[in-house]
Amino acid sequence: MPLPSPNDPLTFRRFIVAAVGAVAAVVIGIQIPDQPYVVVALLAGFAYLLTLGVNYRWLAVAMIVTHSAAIIVPFLPGRPFLWEAFALVCWPSLIAAFLIDRHRLQKLKLDELEWYLLASVAGYVVILVILMLVRGVGFRVLGGGGQMGGRFYVQQIILAIVPFLMITAAPSRRTLVRAVLISYLLSVTYLISDFALAIGGERFYFLLQFFELPTDALNFYMGYEITGVRRIQSLWFVGASLVSAVCIWMSLRDVFGRRIWAGLPLMTGGFVLGLLSGHRIALAHTAFTLLVLGFFQRFWTPLRVVAGLLSAGVAVVALYLGASALPDSVQRAVSFLPGIQVSDSASDAAWSTVRDRIELFKMALRDMPDYWLVGRGFGMDRADEAADFNYTDNIANQYAHGLFHNGFIGTLLKTGAPGLIFTLLFFWFVSRAAVECITEVRKKSSEEWSGFDRLALLLCAQWFSLILFLYCLHGDAGVWIPTFMFPAALVLLCRRELKQSPIEAVSS
Repeated sequence: MPLPSPNDPLTFRRFIVAAVGAVAAVVIGIQIPDQPYVVVALLAGFAYLLTLGVNYRWLAVAMIVTHSAAIIVPFLPGRPFLWEAFALVCWPSLIAAFLIDRHRLQKLKLDELEWYLLASVAGYVVILVILMLVRGVGFRVLGGGGQMGGRFYVQQIILAIVPFLMITAAPSRRTLVRAVLISYLLSVTYLISDFALAIGGERFYFLLQFFELPTDALNFYMGYEITGVRRIQSLWFVGASLVSAVCIWMSLRDVFGRRIWAGLPLMTGGFVLGLLSGHRIALAHTAFTLLVLGFFQRFWTPLRVVAGLLSAGVAVVALYLGASALPDSVQRAVSFLPGIQVSDSASDAAWSTVRDRIELFKMALRDMPDYWLVGRGFGMDRADEAADFNYTDNIANQYAHGLFHNGFIGTLLKTGAPGLIFTLLFFWFVSRAAVECITEVRKKSSEEWSGFDRLALLLCAQWFSLILFLYCLHGDAGVWIPTFMFPAALVLLCRRELKQSPIEAVSS
């Protein structure tokens, strides 16, 4: 066969592309045995560049799928989650998509509420930039010395794009439901890292290069030697995911009605896993979510309220009678009940955190006048610390890292009053979007609800539970964007889908 002539441009270009591809295939085949990670990264980067203008849609779905998973980007400083890495690479993809189609923003048809919500996010990002300029910022991995906080700033700025990304990508209803369910299934990956730390020994530590530990797992592991209470925090994530999956599969009426044979055991199993984690918040957070979800689903009738109270009373009596025979982690989770008899180790482990939070609250009130206008930021200059700062003091370390366990105080001290205002505006607009979602779904009877409708109501219930969690039980301003931006994006996505015309909804 004769070689293509340069005078035939199209055929000649195809030949060049085929030749380059063949050479690249040979080179890659030779390099795979010696440098597999590098080759895979190069191939992924090449595929990313080839699809730059459209891959934000796939990346949005991948972000949903991996959001509840413990999978991290291996060997990268800061150990970012995989879903956070997807958000990072979405930035150039979205820019390329809007450069290719400059009318894309008009086609999105953002309404007034969405514009206001995105403006509140942009305002908060501006506050972050001001804090970096005024308070300073450093990256420890890059030799930042005593100044830290760089990862917090970068993480928040990157994830600020998530609501806009979800609106732009607009995955279909079926895709959204399937992606969320897969995400709940992948929550079991937290068990891998947690058990590798707790019982695996050094021979399994390599797994921690690929799976992130739950938030406080290392502290719990070290605390076991002191308190004797073994806490596997990842059981909380798995249990909550199981309860959420059941709520998408069926309504609460079915859980306690015609599908009680499957729904009630699965939901009870989710609660039991949460209790075994030793988290009191697991019980409170999941219970409050189901309480609110029942209100959204019109589940609570006078008869069901009475039945629910009686069931709760029986469960509480059973806890009081058999508390001493339960595992220490469960005893710790129920130790807040007045007069309940639990072991001394479980009681001490539980009330020590309460005492710590009281002291943190006092310290925060003392420093509030100094940071009410310009917050202290997310980096901490060691030169500004008190001379008697004790790094081994748990309370001092929590305060240094901004763990105030109160959303108002935490956000005010870290970002100042302007940052607090923008976060409150963000919560207000997303909450309005959630109310609109609930209104649209409740226009139909529960028998007509699809998996998407039940998912929308669940996301709204989880949203209001998260707000309560931030402002009353946790309050770490450094994680409010990683914690809230993704649920807010899903609520916005559900709102846009539900406000479509019936023809548009069927086509999606």
